[in-house]
Amino acid sequence: MKSLNKAASAANRILMAFVLLLASLLFMYGMYVLYDIFYTGQSAFTSYDLLQYRPVLSYNEDGSEKTEGFSELKMINPDTVGWLELFGTHINYPVVQGQDDLEYLNKDIYGNSTLTGSIYLSAGNSGGFDDWYNIIYGHHMNNGSMFGDIDKYLDKDYFDTHKSGILQTEGGTYDLRVFACISTDSYNGTVYNTDSGAGELYPELKDYINEHAFNASALPEESDGSSILALSTCTDAVTNGRIVLFARLEPHDPSTDTFADYSGTKDTSTGKTVAKVMKAVGHYSISDHWAFLNLVSLILTVLTLLPVFAMRRKYRQLGYAKRRAKELKDQKETDKHIKEIYDDLRSFVRKMRTGTVIELLIAAAAVLIFIFTEDLSKRLVIRDKYTWLMVLTEAAALAVDFICFRYRGVRPEDEPSGNTDNDIRT
Repeated sequence: MKSLNKAASAANRILMAFVLLLASLLFMYGMYVLYDIFYTGQSAFTSYDLLQYRPVLSYNEDGSEKTEGFSELKMINPDTVGWLELFGTHINYPVVQGQDDLEYLNKDIYGNSTLTGSIYLSAGNSGGFDDWYNIIYGHHMNNGSMFGDIDKYLDKDYFDTHKSGILQTEGGTYDLRVFACISTDSYNGTVYNTDSGAGELYPELKDYINEHAFNASALPEESDGSSILALSTCTDAVTNGRIVLFARLEPHDPSTDTFADYSGTKDTSTGKTVAKVMKAVGHYSISDHWAFLNLVSLILTVLTLLPVFAMRRKYRQLGYAKRRAKELKDQKETDKHIKEIYDDLRSFVRKMRTGTVIELLIAAAAVLIFIFTEDLSKRLVIRDKYTWLMVLTEAAALAVDFICFRYRGVRPEDEPSGNTDNDIRT
């Protein structure tokens, strides 16, 4: 009967450990899913780190314009062809161009797989924006990131107050003048046609815009030689639905600098307004991330302390050992066996106190290491150079638990039935 009770007790412990482990894994997975949803949306916005790589718009001594900083952007991604911003919107991104129009559909500028993709120029266009008609694609995000703000141009008030932008390229800088917004589908051969020949193709496109535009103003004439930029994104309303925003590309006029993120300063010698911009500094570092295994190790390390709050079989034995030793204190002088039990109990109490302090210090160290080495606002990786340290803290916590919280001395006699405090673990 006693053997059956021991077997049942052992099976119960195994089951409890399995349930706790399963619950912990499900909890961590749920937290990961929630974080992934949050991170995917947040990472779609242009980060401050990436803004530091925005090309610098400045002027030569003769007053001519020059753009600097593309070399650093190309060190991040050699497919970078420009930087696009629509003032007053979240559209403020580098523009890349892939071998085809699927390459950057689910890949960011750093080459990492992501559902938000990149802002990219059609593979059918010239990378220098030399074509009469250029198409840039971007995902529609409900939080307004990427091209999520383009559907706002369907509202006339928004359309009328957000008509300006800028496109920086290696070959020059262009002002954007928004002139139309339409709703169409992804199979439209008139809108999604990047063949050369402005004279033959633009009249058809112009007629289509006039017929289907939600909002439009001052469409370019066929003979003025303007280049046209189309910003295309999807819409939730229709499976293959697309919203396209059209803008003219005009040579940049420094006197009208209205950079949303920059403050213009006037050059007193020339009277010109010069854009004050962030300079591209530094290089992209692989350290800008956080590791999933580090978070798992941190949680497991903290879970080692959970019995303080959630289970009685770890720390309740400390009170029992102290109380039992006190009861045997007066008998230890006359009974050698009782003295041995008393000494074992007192040693166990000291080990438990020491173990509690060490486990608290290890948990605090694990939390501090994670805080100072990981940044949850960055992208997720499986492990990094600090993973071994986080795993070491968890191993140390488990070792302390095994050494300090297991009673290995001579067991005192069982308490009378009804006393539930007899809980020294073997």
